[in-house]
Amino acid sequence: MSQSSQPPAIEPDYLALLDSDRISGRTRQVMEERAQTSDADYKPRHLSPTAYEVLIALATRVLPQSSVLPEATINLAARIDARLGTPGDGWRFATLPPDREAYELALTGIDKQAQHRDGSAFKDLSPEQQDALIHVMADGELATDSLDATQMQSWFGDLRADCVQIFISHPAVQAQLGIDAVFNGGDGVFQGFVKMGEGVSEDWEPAGKELDR
Repeated sequence: MSQSSQPPAIEPDYLALLDSDRISGRTRQVMEERAQTSDADYKPRHLSPTAYEVLIALATRVLPQSSVLPEATINLAARIDARLGTPGDGWRFATLPPDREAYELALTGIDKQAQHRDGSAFKDLSPEQQDALIHVMADGELATDSLDATQMQSWFGDLRADCVQIFISHPAVQAQLGIDAVFNGGDGVFQGFVKMGEGVSEDWEPAGKELDR
């Protein structure tokens, strides 16, 4: 499954805010790192090749990106694999092993189940077949050799949360969705928001985008 050769472009008005004094230097650096990272040629460093291939296919079904980013996509699998090499946020389900182990066991288990049920690796199944297996897992009815059905259901909740967190934290996505909470003040000054309320925006905020649904 191919990934975009270039990272998603950021709207010019959002880029201007990233260069303004409405954001701290540290936050700007984090946002720029997220924006400039190209994951097209990423090789897994913490998951096995088989698990990583399943993760790419699974993330594509879990979080389709085209309605928000029609011209490029974020390689969620690459960023999840990279995160598995960090301490993370220190939180996990008590019934699951540490994240890196849980991801490896769950993903390779899904692949074995796909081969057992449909006679093919998960990445080679049709979207409909992939979705059917995903729904079984989400309903708590998919057990593997290493994780029982309840553990797989819990892990799938973690996967969805990871996909959404990584996606929504990308500045190109925030620009498209009109998320500008990071622009609450630069170094040494807290500018904050003056106008509050549903549908209320300030003069400096970029105009909202109409997304295809």
